[in-house]
Amino acid sequence: MPSIPRWLPTDWEFWQAGTLLALAIWLLARASRFWLMSALQSLAWSLHGTVPGVPQASLDQIRPVVNSFATMWLPVALCMFFLGFFTFHAEAERHREADGES
Repeated sequence: MPSIPRWLPTDWEFWQAGTLLALAIWLLARASRFWLMSALQSLAWSLHGTVPGVPQASLDQIRPVVNSFATMWLPVALCMFFLGFFTFHAEAERHREADGES
């Protein structure tokens, strides 16, 4: 088993919750991509003029941001799953070795 840092949570509930949350965000972002684009555009238009440096954004400028946000969450979910899998099993192996020695 690989050496896993001790500061990582070792209970499976944390990793499962993180994975399910990332999958839910991924599904919501993919399903409501057009709503996200229009919401970000209206936010940029409302902030333009009140906050210095916020431009008036068109949908062509917002689309890459929303697309990268939507595609980011599936790899995050997969990384959470595999990191939790290895962390949980490394800790279980550590406990099994400690029980075998005593």
